[in-house]
Amino acid sequence: MSIEVIVFDLGKVIFDFDISKLSNDLSRSSTKTYYDINNILSNHWEIVAQYEKGQISSKLFYEKVTDLLGLTMPYDKFCDSWNNIFIPFNDVINFLGLLSKKYKLSLLSNTNDLHFEFLKNKYPQVFQYFTNYHLSYKMNARKPDNEIYQKVIDFYDIEPNKIFFTDDLAINVETAKKLKISAFKFEGLLKLKQDLTLSGVKY
Repeated sequence: MSIEVIVFDLGKVIFDFDISKLSNDLSRSSTKTYYDINNILSNHWEIVAQYEKGQISSKLFYEKVTDLLGLTMPYDKFCDSWNNIFIPFNDVINFLGLLSKKYKLSLLSNTNDLHFEFLKNKYPQVFQYFTNYHLSYKMNARKPDNEIYQKVIDFYDIEPNKIFFTDDLAINVETAKKLKISAFKFEGLLKLKQDLTLSGVKY
Protein backbone atom coordinates (compact mmCIF):
# COMPACT_ATOMS: atom_id res chain seq x y z
CA MET A 1 0.00 0.00 0.00
CA SER A 2 1.22 3.49 -0.78
CA ILE A 3 -0.75 6.60 0.05
CA GLU A 4 -1.67 8.69 -3.00
CA VAL A 5 -4.03 11.27 -1.50
CA ILE A 6 -4.08 12.83 1.98
CA VAL A 7 -7.51 14.07 3.04
CA PHE A 8 -8.04 16.45 5.95
CA ASP A 9 -11.10 17.44 7.90
CA LEU A 10 -11.32 21.23 8.27
CA GLY A 11 -12.85 22.17 11.65
CA LYS A 12 -10.87 21.22 14.77
CA VAL A 13 -8.05 19.96 12.50
CA ILE A 14 -6.91 22.97 10.46
CA PHE A 15 -9.08 25.61 12.15
CA ASP A 16 -10.40 25.61 15.68
CA PHE A 17 -13.82 27.16 16.27
CA ASP A 18 -15.67 28.58 19.24
CA ILE A 19 -19.46 28.05 19.28
CA SER A 20 -19.75 29.90 22.60
CA LYS A 21 -18.55 33.05 20.80
CA LEU A 22 -21.38 32.66 18.29
CA SER A 23 -23.96 32.22 21.07
CA ASN A 24 -22.57 35.28 22.83
CA ASP A 25 -22.75 37.41 19.67
CA LEU A 26 -26.28 36.26 18.83
CA SER A 27 -27.52 36.87 22.39
CA ARG A 28 -26.86 40.62 21.91
CA SER A 29 -29.56 40.76 19.23
CA SER A 30 -32.01 38.35 20.83
CA THR A 31 -34.56 38.41 23.61
CA LYS A 32 -33.11 35.05 24.66
CA THR A 33 -30.11 34.58 26.93
CA TYR A 34 -26.74 33.13 25.97
CA TYR A 35 -27.72 29.87 27.71
CA ASP A 36 -31.10 29.73 25.94
CA ILE A 37 -29.36 30.19 22.59
CA ASN A 38 -26.80 27.48 23.35
CA ASN A 39 -29.63 25.17 24.33
CA ILE A 40 -31.80 25.92 21.29
CA LEU A 41 -28.90 25.51 18.85
CA SER A 42 -28.02 22.16 20.47
CA ASN A 43 -31.62 20.93 20.21
CA HIS A 44 -32.22 22.12 16.64
CA TRP A 45 -28.99 20.92 15.09
CA GLU A 46 -31.00 19.38 12.23
CA ILE A 47 -31.29 22.90 10.73
CA VAL A 48 -27.49 23.10 10.59
CA ALA A 49 -27.41 19.58 9.13
CA GLN A 50 -29.84 20.65 6.39
CA TYR A 51 -27.67 23.67 5.67
CA GLU A 52 -24.49 21.58 5.60
CA LYS A 53 -26.13 19.17 3.14
CA GLY A 54 -26.98 22.06 0.82
CA GLN A 55 -30.71 21.46 1.30
CA ILE A 56 -31.39 25.09 2.25
CA SER A 57 -29.75 28.33 1.11
CA SER A 58 -27.76 30.69 3.35
CA LYS A 59 -30.65 33.17 3.30
CA LEU A 60 -33.21 30.52 4.29
CA PHE A 61 -30.86 29.27 7.02
CA TYR A 62 -30.62 32.83 8.36
CA GLU A 63 -34.43 33.13 8.33
CA LYS A 64 -34.88 29.83 10.18
CA VAL A 65 -32.31 30.75 12.85
CA THR A 66 -33.75 34.26 13.18
CA ASP A 67 -37.19 32.74 13.76
CA LEU A 68 -35.91 30.20 16.23
CA LEU A 69 -33.85 32.65 18.31
CA GLY A 70 -35.99 35.77 17.92
CA LEU A 71 -33.10 37.68 16.37
CA THR A 72 -33.31 41.31 15.28
CA MET A 73 -29.94 41.01 13.51
CA PRO A 74 -29.75 41.91 9.79
CA TYR A 75 -28.37 39.30 7.38
CA ASP A 76 -24.92 40.87 6.95
CA LYS A 77 -24.39 41.13 10.72
CA PHE A 78 -25.58 37.55 11.16
CA CYS A 79 -23.02 36.42 8.56
CA ASP A 80 -20.27 38.26 10.48
CA SER A 81 -21.24 36.55 13.74
CA TRP A 82 -21.70 33.14 12.08
CA ASN A 83 -18.24 33.33 10.50
CA ASN A 84 -16.26 35.04 13.23
CA ILE A 85 -15.59 31.88 15.25
CA PHE A 86 -12.46 30.44 13.64
CA ILE A 87 -8.86 30.31 14.87
CA PRO A 88 -6.16 28.76 12.63
CA PHE A 89 -3.96 25.95 13.95
CA ASN A 90 -0.73 27.49 12.65
CA ASP A 91 1.46 24.45 13.41
CA VAL A 92 -0.77 22.23 11.26
CA ILE A 93 -0.97 24.85 8.51
CA ASN A 94 2.82 25.15 8.36
CA PHE A 95 3.04 21.36 8.07
CA LEU A 96 0.55 21.40 5.18
CA GLY A 97 3.01 23.52 3.23
CA LEU A 98 5.70 20.88 3.68
CA LEU A 99 3.37 17.96 2.94
CA SER A 100 1.89 19.54 -0.20
CA LYS A 101 5.30 19.54 -1.90
CA LYS A 102 5.19 15.73 -2.16
CA TYR A 103 1.52 14.72 -1.89
CA LYS A 104 -1.88 15.66 -3.23
CA LEU A 105 -3.86 17.18 -0.35
CA SER A 106 -7.66 17.44 -0.18
CA LEU A 107 -10.36 18.51 2.23
CA LEU A 108 -13.40 16.51 3.35
CA SER A 109 -15.57 18.73 5.51
CA ASN A 110 -19.06 19.01 6.93
CA THR A 111 -19.39 22.71 6.20
CA ASN A 112 -21.64 25.33 4.66
CA ASP A 113 -21.47 28.01 2.03
CA LEU A 114 -20.91 30.95 4.41
CA HIS A 115 -18.17 29.29 6.46
CA PHE A 116 -16.24 27.87 3.54
CA GLU A 117 -16.27 31.03 1.40
CA PHE A 118 -15.32 33.13 4.43
CA LEU A 119 -12.34 30.91 5.29
CA LYS A 120 -11.17 30.58 1.69
CA ASN A 121 -11.23 34.36 1.22
CA LYS A 122 -9.65 35.18 4.57
CA TYR A 123 -6.93 32.49 4.47
CA PRO A 124 -6.03 31.96 0.78
CA GLN A 125 -2.53 30.91 1.84
CA VAL A 126 -4.04 27.85 3.57
CA PHE A 127 -6.31 26.75 0.74
CA GLN A 128 -3.56 26.96 -1.89
CA TYR A 129 -2.20 23.70 -0.43
CA PHE A 130 -5.31 21.71 -1.42
CA THR A 131 -5.99 20.22 -4.84
CA ASN A 132 -9.63 19.27 -4.19
CA TYR A 133 -12.39 20.31 -1.80
CA HIS A 134 -14.98 17.66 -0.89
CA LEU A 135 -17.64 19.75 0.85
CA SER A 136 -20.86 18.44 2.38
CA TYR A 137 -23.01 21.31 1.12
CA LYS A 138 -21.89 20.67 -2.46
CA MET A 139 -22.06 16.86 -2.18
CA ASN A 140 -25.52 16.79 -0.51
CA ALA A 141 -24.18 14.37 2.13
CA ARG A 142 -22.47 14.64 5.52
CA LYS A 143 -20.00 12.61 7.53
CA PRO A 144 -20.45 10.02 8.99
CA ASP A 145 -22.86 8.85 6.24
CA ASN A 146 -21.29 6.21 3.99
CA GLU A 147 -22.38 8.14 0.92
CA ILE A 148 -19.94 11.02 1.30
CA TYR A 149 -16.92 8.71 1.73
CA GLN A 150 -17.98 6.61 -1.25
CA LYS A 151 -18.17 9.75 -3.37
CA VAL A 152 -14.58 10.59 -2.37
CA ILE A 153 -13.39 7.05 -3.21
CA ASP A 154 -15.16 7.21 -6.58
CA PHE A 155 -13.70 10.65 -7.30
CA TYR A 156 -10.11 9.40 -7.01
CA ASP A 157 -10.84 6.00 -8.54
CA ILE A 158 -8.12 4.30 -6.47
CA GLU A 159 -8.13 1.62 -3.80
CA PRO A 160 -9.57 3.18 -0.60
CA ASN A 161 -6.50 2.20 1.46
CA LYS A 162 -4.44 4.57 -0.72
CA ILE A 163 -6.42 7.46 0.75
CA PHE A 164 -5.17 8.77 4.11
CA PHE A 165 -7.89 10.55 6.09
CA THR A 166 -7.77 12.39 9.41
CA ASP A 167 -10.73 13.77 11.39
CA ASP A 168 -11.19 14.89 15.00
CA LEU A 169 -14.39 12.85 15.48
CA ALA A 170 -14.05 9.12 16.15
CA ILE A 171 -17.37 8.31 14.46
CA ASN A 172 -16.19 9.90 11.21
CA VAL A 173 -12.95 7.92 11.34
CA GLU A 174 -14.71 4.63 12.09
CA THR A 175 -17.06 4.95 9.10
CA ALA A 176 -14.12 5.73 6.81
CA LYS A 177 -12.30 2.65 8.13
CA LYS A 178 -15.30 0.44 7.36
CA LEU A 179 -14.93 1.51 3.74
CA LYS A 180 -11.22 0.55 3.87
CA ILE A 181 -9.91 4.13 3.89
CA SER A 182 -6.67 4.57 5.90
CA ALA A 183 -8.34 6.72 8.55
CA PHE A 184 -6.95 8.13 11.81
CA LYS A 185 -8.38 10.29 14.60
CA PHE A 186 -6.75 13.71 14.71
CA GLU A 187 -5.30 14.50 18.13
CA GLY A 188 -2.74 17.16 17.28
CA LEU A 189 0.24 17.57 14.97
CA LEU A 190 2.54 15.07 16.69
CA LYS A 191 0.04 12.21 16.38
CA LEU A 192 -0.77 13.22 12.80
CA LYS A 193 2.92 12.89 11.90
CA GLN A 194 3.07 9.50 13.64
CA ASP A 195 -0.02 8.27 11.76
CA LEU A 196 1.38 9.48 8.44
CA THR A 197 4.70 7.74 9.09
CA LEU A 198 2.82 4.57 10.09
CA SER A 199 1.03 4.77 6.72
CA GLY A 200 4.30 5.03 4.81
CA VAL A 201 4.09 8.76 4.09
CA LYS A 202 7.52 10.38 3.77
CA TYR A 203 7.75 14.16 3.95
